[in-house]
Amino acid sequence: MIPGASFQWVADSGPSFGALYRHLVLDGMILSHLEVDQASTVTVGKRLPGFSIWHLFSPLCAANGHDIGADELAMVRPGEGGTMRSVGAAHVRSFALEPSLFAEAPELDMPFGPSMAPRAGRWRAGSVAAGMRFAAQHETVMQQLDQRPELLKTPTTRIALRNAILEAVTGLGEAGNFRADRAAVGRHTRIMLRFEEVVEDASDEPMSMVEICRRAGASRRLLEAVVQARTGKPPWEYLRWRRLWRARSLLSRPDAQTTVTSVAFRLGFWHLGRFAAAYAATFGERPSRTLARAGGGPRARRPNYAPNG
Repeated sequence: MIPGASFQWVADSGPSFGALYRHLVLDGMILSHLEVDQASTVTVGKRLPGFSIWHLFSPLCAANGHDIGADELAMVRPGEGGTMRSVGAAHVRSFALEPSLFAEAPELDMPFGPSMAPRAGRWRAGSVAAGMRFAAQHETVMQQLDQRPELLKTPTTRIALRNAILEAVTGLGEAGNFRADRAAVGRHTRIMLRFEEVVEDASDEPMSMVEICRRAGASRRLLEAVVQARTGKPPWEYLRWRRLWRARSLLSRPDAQTTVTSVAFRLGFWHLGRFAAAYAATFGERPSRTLARAGGGPRARRPNYAPNG
């Protein structure tokens, strides 16, 4: 299990989807880097219960249904997740700090320390440059550790790495201001996470909107508003979108009995023509082409001729 993280990733379109997640725990500090290669929706499940987590997004991203500015960080309360939506390739660089750090570095206490109540919201830094410096330092540290993991084995380099990150974090906290999310945002986050759980648990089981609403703990109108705001799609379209990606996964890794029809029916697509059209519109090829390229599907049985005589 990735410490404190579980993900649901879905790309908007295209024949393939690439994502990378890196995670580092370094002497009281937690860093992570999420990268997607195209327009995507990513829902993060419940996170570390003892930490407020701060996220710095690349341009043209939204968090929990709200656009994030170039000079803003989104804060997630301890134990909460959220939804990120991008209109293209995107990066999310995150950090969390253990309370023990604030005794030795009191300048970190505002806005990232114990004196701030654990509320979700946004911190607007004093300048865009502060965010750029943090992003650059964050990426440099991650790249160096990818190339030279032995850096973590030497006490002096561990301290130097941590100090470099703390300096960049301190710069984010200078001359900024915090704006808390409305109380409803937390409730909507929990509804979205329950909806994602329902979709994941019932990936091969057709469900009515009545049942989905019941299991998500929300009225139809509220669920529609939350899912639309956070994914750009109403619930039924998002559910179909997820099932199309599930179909692609099954067709790309077939067994000898896999057919387009069996996959479509398994996932609740009862009109094969519409399924094929929606699949082609999403992935740029028909489902039969995906299956053929993967070398799957029933194969003709070779005749067994008895020997003469």
